[in-house]
Amino acid sequence: MRRALAVAPLLLLACSRRPPAAPAAPGAAAPTSAAASTTAPPFAPVAAEGRAWVTAASALRRGPSDASRVPGPGGKPAPNVLTVLMRGEAVTLLEGRGDWARVRTSGDEPGWLRRSGLLEQETAGVATVLHPADVFDRPDLLAVSPGRTLAAGSILLVVRQRPPFAEVNAGPPPDVWVLADRLSTGERDVATAKLCEKARWLQRSGKGEEARQVLALGRSAYPGAPLLDVLGSELGETPQLAGGAPATGPDAAPPGAVRPADDDGDLDRAGVGVRDVPEPLVLAERGGGDPG
Repeated sequence: MRRALAVAPLLLLACSRRPPAAPAAPGAAAPTSAAASTTAPPFAPVAAEGRAWVTAASALRRGPSDASRVPGPGGKPAPNVLTVLMRGEAVTLLEGRGDWARVRTSGDEPGWLRRSGLLEQETAGVATVLHPADVFDRPDLLAVSPGRTLAAGSILLVVRQRPPFAEVNAGPPPDVWVLADRLSTGERDVATAKLCEKARWLQRSGKGEEARQVLALGRSAYPGAPLLDVLGSELGETPQLAGGAPATGPDAAPPGAVRPADDDGDLDRAGVGVRDVPEPLVLAERGGGDPG
C-alpha cells in the first residue's frame, strides 16, 4: 500500500507533462505573440524641444482630440480650439501621442496639433517666390512638371539643397523641386508672403473684408512690396497706372499675378472655420487655372 501511494504522484506528474512541440518546417515563420504582432506606431517619437513647421492652416487644441469641447480649467467643458496656426509658423515640440504633438507656439501658448500637419525638421527654412516658378519631380531639368507652377507669394519650406535645385515642401505631399535661384529668403519678401498666406486663407473662408484688411496692413508695413500687388489683384483691387488712372487691358494685372486656387475642403469640425487639411494653394496650373 505504501509503495502504491509513493508511485501515484509520479504517475500524475508524468501525465501532466506535454510532449515537446514539433520543430518548425524549414522556411516557416516563427509564431508570434499578441504583443509582438501589434502594429508599430506610424510616427516616431518627437524630438523634445525640437523645432517644427506648420504645413497647413491648423487648429491648436487644448487636447489631442477632434472633439469640439473638452475639459478645461477646473474640469468644466471648454472649447477645444484655442487658435489657428498658419502655414509657415514655427513651433517647439514638447511631446508626441500618436498622430498628435503637443507644441508651444511662438507666443509661448501650449496646445496640440496633428503631426500630419507638421514638418518635423529642425534645419528646414522658410522661403517664397516673387513670380510663378516651375516645378520639377526630381532635381533634373528633364523632370519638369508641365502645367504646374508655384504661385507667387507661396510659403515654401526648404527641406534640402542640391544645386542648382532645392527641395521644398509646397503643401500636400510629395515635396517638389525648384530652381534654387527662384527662391527668396529675404525677411521683407517672406513677411509679405506670410500676409498673402493669411489673406488668401481668409478669402477662401468667405472673409473677404478681413482679407482686405490684411492687405491694407501689408501696404502700410511694406509699401511697394511686389507680392502685395499680386495679392491686391487676387482680391479684386484695380491696379493704378503711374498717373493714378485705373489700368485696363494688358496692364490690368501686375506681372506674375496668379488666380487663387479654389478651396473646397471641409471646415473644421469645431465649426470655427479652421481647416486641418493641407491647402491646395501653392500649386497652380500654368496660366492661372485650378491647382494641379
